Amino acid sequence: MEVLFRVVASEKDLEEITFKDNNIHFCFRPSEKDIFYIIRKNPNIKMIQLPTSYFNTLSNTTKKILSMNKIEIKVGNVWGHRTDIDKYKTVEI
Repeated sequence: MEVLFRVVASEKDLEEITFKDNNIHFCFRPSEKDIFYIIRKNPNIKMIQLPTSYFNTLSNTTKKILSMNKIEIKVGNVWGHRTDIDKYKTVEI
């Protein structure tokens, strides 16, 4: 299944998330504050993808927050994607 992810490369990019961004890939480890921010900004988020190393360090509290909001967590990478060229990336999951 192919999924279109909005690639978020930094905390600054969080401000640009819109209602059409239902799937988000983090290129950095999001804090609980970042998770609350995106849920508040776009309550329609369905899936978040993180690289393995960031997923392994994600707190249980953050995972619980995502679960309570029915947001699925996926592990994966978008190697070599440049967000200055395109903010979106289609990924096979």
